[in-house]
Amino acid sequence: MTARPPSAPHPVSVVRIFNNNVLLCRDGPDEIVVVGKGLGYTVKPGGELDASAPGLKRFVPDQQYAATHVAEMLSDATMEEADVAEEIVRMAESELGTLPTQRVLLPLLDHLSFAVERAKGGITVDYPLQWETGQVFPQESAVGRRAVQLVRDRLGVSLQEGEWSAFALHFVTHRWAGGDLTRSLSMTGTISRVFREIEETWDTRIDQTSMSAARFVAHLRYLWARVSTSKQLRDSPVDFMGDVNEAYPEAAAAAVRSAAILGAVLGAPLTQDEVAYLALHTSRLYVDATQ
Repeated sequence: MTARPPSAPHPVSVVRIFNNNVLLCRDGPDEIVVVGKGLGYTVKPGGELDASAPGLKRFVPDQQYAATHVAEMLSDATMEEADVAEEIVRMAESELGTLPTQRVLLPLLDHLSFAVERAKGGITVDYPLQWETGQVFPQESAVGRRAVQLVRDRLGVSLQEGEWSAFALHFVTHRWAGGDLTRSLSMTGTISRVFREIEETWDTRIDQTSMSAARFVAHLRYLWARVSTSKQLRDSPVDFMGDVNEAYPEAAAAAVRSAAILGAVLGAPLTQDEVAYLALHTSRLYVDATQ
């Protein structure tokens, strides 16, 4: 779905009025959604509208969302909530780099609207991956916390404790998991499991705020993406697994165990090169943890 700002005059025909602010329109052969405050009061089905007029936004659906689905989601939220959702997405783009803006906006707005409704009704939900999300995705988590503050500042609503993690996972989903929330939850839980397994194997705590841990997490994210797209590392000209095994056998064993966990979750065994690169990172973790 693409949101288009005002430009040259762009007449469209009104198909359906969803509420005072959201219209389903026809633009040539295509259906689009036009949003503007009080817009529903000014037109009727069958009439024409200049979709490029100031204050209006056009949403052009793509394969992810049908036009009626887009309209329903937008009509379930207030204009103020939509404005805050857009501000959150712009903030995330600034802090995290390029994101598929509109693909993030709709599900985030949908979540925001329900979160505000729950907060006003005193209803809470459980977010079981808060700790894992904060440890594995600190940048996204920081933006999630700022999003909660933004909701408080703009809407005067204090969301429940832990809501930041839900916002963070929206950014994780589109930054690392190709828009698949189930995949991002799986990635978060699996990376956390890898750390727990290593700690139990070595019988020591790993400082997950250390540079070595941060680099290991970053490596695991990209490894996840490579395995998911069948682009694992192969045929490296340097064979360093033997060196790691000789110098730090505990680290080499941890890499093999981590590879087994990742391969089982992703449904594909890791190549020897991928295991070797894991061993480089686990050796750094081992040195940090034992010195």
